[in-house]
Amino acid sequence: MKTKKVDKKKTLAYAVAFYFTEASIKFMMGNTMYEYVHTVYDRRYDNGVFNTLAVVYNYKKMKYEVLVVSDEKVGDKEIQII
Repeated sequence: MKTKKVDKKKTLAYAVAFYFTEASIKFMMGNTMYEYVHTVYDRRYDNGVFNTLAVVYNYKKMKYEVLVVSDEKVGDKEIQII
C-alpha cells in the first residue's frame, strides 16, 4: 500500500515554526479542530535533546492539550489552517 507523501509546508511542525509565531490560529488535523495557543521549547537535561511542544485548544474535547511537535508521529501530520 502506498503512503501519501505530505508536503513539508503543510505539516504541524512547519506551521508551528513559521506560521504560529504570535497569533492564535485555528487549524484542522484530521477531523479535529484545534486553536494554537503557545509554543514551548523544553530541554531535557538527561540527554540534551530539545522538545518542541505546542499548547492547543481541542474543540472536540473542549480542553487544552499539549502536542509534541518534535515527535514525527505528530509533527509530520498534515494540517489545514482555517
